[in-house]
Amino acid sequence: MIKRFALLLSLCALSACSWGYWERQNSVPEPDYKRFVNNVKVISESATHVTYEYRNVRVDELAVLAALYCNEQTSKQAYLDKIILQPDHSRRAVFICKQRP
Repeated sequence: MIKRFALLLSLCALSACSWGYWERQNSVPEPDYKRFVNNVKVISESATHVTYEYRNVRVDELAVLAALYCNEQTSKQAYLDKIILQPDHSRRAVFICKQRP
């Protein structure tokens, strides 16, 4: 009886530890907005597209900004059209705003 209780207690402790681990692994980190402000510029924008110039930022992070822009402007979705490398090693990403096919 005591062995079963000890086993049950250790299993409960182990599951509590693993729950904390999975909770930390699945949490979404808060974006670093200051890094965006310092490293992203809007080059051109219209109802059909938006172009960002960026450095030290991933293009998938820019996709969130483009999706918000296209949804607010025309209730459309943003699709990455092209990425252009600039001479100063910055990049430009062009996102097209269009209806989902």
